[in-house]
Amino acid sequence: MSRRGALLDGASLPQSGAKVRLVRGELTAEGNIAWRRDGQAGIRFAGEIDVASWVKKVGHTGQQRVDHAIAALRRHEAVPDFNAQAPSLERISLELQVICDRLAGSPTMTVEFGEELVKLDTLAQTLRQLAGKVIA
Repeated sequence: MSRRGALLDGASLPQSGAKVRLVRGELTAEGNIAWRRDGQAGIRFAGEIDVASWVKKVGHTGQQRVDHAIAALRRHEAVPDFNAQAPSLERISLELQVICDRLAGSPTMTVEFGEELVKLDTLAQTLRQLAGKVIA
């Protein structure tokens, strides 16, 4: 990752020229796919980003649970049981985030539903932000 772009790695990446948006927590970066080949693609951001903010380790428990769930999915293991936890805005947002990540990584995901996936991801982030503002 650099101030003007990033290398993407995955089984199902957008075509060259496609508009994309990277999201991590409250951070967003928009740009276009500059090139794509052999399971990798380069994204050129529309503006400069703060790389340190993007790569720093996030320490809150919600992100850690999402990270563990995504890691389990990548290892083809069972996702942690979110149903065993008490319902909360944070739990709902995490479940949505896991669903978004699974859909985004699916080889059968099409550009046709990409905008809807971005909307789901935005809802997950909004719920996570609301969960942080709730007084316990």
